[in-house]
Amino acid sequence: MDQEQLLPRDAWLASLPRSYTAAGCLLTDEAGRVLVLKPNYRPGWQFAGGVIDPGEDALQCARRELLEETGLDREVGRLLVVGWTHPSAQLEHPAVHFMFDAGTVPVDTVITLQASELEEYRWVEPEQAYQLLGEARAPRLGLALAARADGVVRIAAGTISGI
Repeated sequence: MDQEQLLPRDAWLASLPRSYTAAGCLLTDEAGRVLVLKPNYRPGWQFAGGVIDPGEDALQCARRELLEETGLDREVGRLLVVGWTHPSAQLEHPAVHFMFDAGTVPVDTVITLQASELEEYRWVEPEQAYQLLGEARAPRLGLALAARADGVVRIAAGTISGI
């Protein structure tokens, strides 16, 4: 390619696609139930997690969000799932979601909800979690449980936005 046809660096960077990025956690209790949270700013249920802030990486985001949303200050473990949502009528840009393993806690673990963003939490069997999480997040749950069991990171791709 002729060097004169290349865009200047700033123009080239501006031409690249952008993505929304977020991170969250799979947290279960010793009874095998999954923690799901009900936000007060949109319908449906979600995992502990949120948008990655400037200056932090996905793992730092997952740990920060777990602490902010549940009051649990825990080490967050390995990556379980990378979710990719294609641009659609709902989202102008693709979205990337990193899901990490936050481990297992005792059945009586106290959750302190972030009142400014959350209205309820539940510990539910995976079958009920699939229903509560809906079609945007439920696939990540199944893949995260499989990844936790066999150690192989999964990729989830789709067009249904959880944002």
